[in-house]
Amino acid sequence: MEKTKLGFVRFFNGYFRNLHKLILTNILFAVPASIFVTLFYMISKLSGLNLSVIELLPIIFCFPFFAGVTVITRNIAREDKQVPVVKLYFKGLKENFLRFLVHGIIYYIAFFLCYISIALYWRNAQINNIYFLPFGITVLITTAVLFIAYNVPTMTVTFKLKMGTIYKNSALMSFGELKNNFFATIGLFLLFLFIASIYLVIPDLLIRNIFGIALFVILVPSTASYIINFYVFKDMARMISESGARSAGVKDDEKEEKEEEIYDFSQLDLDENKDMEEYLFFGGKMVKRKTLIKMRDAQEANNEQEKVKKD
Repeated sequence: MEKTKLGFVRFFNGYFRNLHKLILTNILFAVPASIFVTLFYMISKLSGLNLSVIELLPIIFCFPFFAGVTVITRNIAREDKQVPVVKLYFKGLKENFLRFLVHGIIYYIAFFLCYISIALYWRNAQINNIYFLPFGITVLITTAVLFIAYNVPTMTVTFKLKMGTIYKNSALMSFGELKNNFFATIGLFLLFLFIASIYLVIPDLLIRNIFGIALFVILVPSTASYIINFYVFKDMARMISESGARSAGVKDDEKEEKEEEIYDFSQLDLDENKDMEEYLFFGGKMVKRKTLIKMRDAQEANNEQEKVKKD
């Protein structure tokens, strides 16, 4: 209970202490995002197609700019004392532009298919109860996709990994770090509930729309990213030992140095009293604690043999 309370306090302390930075970050993201949202909305309406497949295309083109948001909210979540917003935002955008563009395409396809599937099976379930089974399966798949989506941006801006490895590790973390993903989801839901509750008490449609746009421009994307990073990043970083980080190639915000790969299991947290099924980050991938312990024991046995030979 005390740990939960402290986490709750740290969350709000970090949030309000850095609120001005989150607002500036949000504005930097909202400017290009507003342009793309308006552009594709107008294309959809003026063409007469009125298709959501067109109106959702901004997800792809806005996502590279979300790289800057992720870098800043990650640094705030890990309680960095110095977070130069403008510098870090554009550095994150420049270094991760192409990868986040690919993420945007993947997110667009994945969530669009999930949305279509859920809507289709739900509609059919009203006619025939047998469709509740594929509906439930689709909801579970969508939840897994959502949890994977929490980890992908942070992992991309933090580690030099191949795209396939990023998605594989994010998929493993979606289950291995289920508690953190659950708390992040609760946090996002409460954010949505807070906005919706204020939004619904405003009777005038024009004022309501202005309020919604203002929230998007000033606060919502950066707040959502902060919530996710607060729950996801620290345990992700905790799984990375110094040697694992070197082999994975951790990006430093100030400099990047190439180091020799050193697999030293002694620097990993391999407490045998902890959960043996827990995944730890090592060598650029997620490995179970029990597997790493076996590898460590084999390494120690080999070292002993080498020592005996030398003697």
